[in-house]
Amino acid sequence: MPPADLQQYARPNVAVDLVILTLLPGESREAPDRLGVVVQRRADTVPVLPGRFVRERDTVERTVAVAMEDKLGLRPRREMRLEALGVYDDPHRDPRGWSLSLAYACSLLPDERDRLLRSDTEILPVTGPAARKERVTTEPLAYDHDDMVTTAVRRVRRRYERSPDPLPLLRDPWTLSQLRHVHEAVLDEGLKRDTFNRRMREYVEPALDSRGEEMFTSATVGRPAQLFRRAGASRRDPEAGPFPLPRR
Repeated sequence: MPPADLQQYARPNVAVDLVILTLLPGESREAPDRLGVVVQRRADTVPVLPGRFVRERDTVERTVAVAMEDKLGLRPRREMRLEALGVYDDPHRDPRGWSLSLAYACSLLPDERDRLLRSDTEILPVTGPAARKERVTTEPLAYDHDDMVTTAVRRVRRRYERSPDPLPLLRDPWTLSQLRHVHEAVLDEGLKRDTFNRRMREYVEPALDSRGEEMFTSATVGRPAQLFRRAGASRRDPEAGPFPLPRR
């Protein structure tokens, strides 16, 4: 029983909603990958973000882990990077009752995305300028989830102007071409290859094998391409620029 001076205050339910961004593979070798967001279909077919109410004495981190496993059947084998998007507290945001949501953004790597096997789970393409209050998915989401996705995409795009695959969406090591394609998917625009490569070389370093030798792709056609990874912490902070990246 709460103290008498607290009994007069009602308490809303608190939820955690996840904007999970990932790469949506192109339909053919010529079609580029696109940025997508993981959603689930309700019984009425309306898409919603994966989420879960916070149980008593649970942490946000624990709530995210349980939501990933229960809602998506996924238990990532790495530490998930969560970026807080904000608190959504409109008293009328959820017709089921008074609740507020703590919204977070995170990402899935391609192999993690491929383990999403539940029939009610899908990836909606993301496109558009991500202006405030504008929808960036191909169909509307329930509640205030459109605002959450738009906010996440707008913030993520700023980071992809300045830093090599910061979410990340691609498991390293990668070639500079693969890295550029990821940035093009996030920014929804083509980038100048040579300028992109010059800009990024300051923030990446060659990937080394177990013998300390530089790694290359095992391409059977054409010249093998060198593999890279993000530079170590001793390098200058890549968030410092100089960007935005030049478009084609």
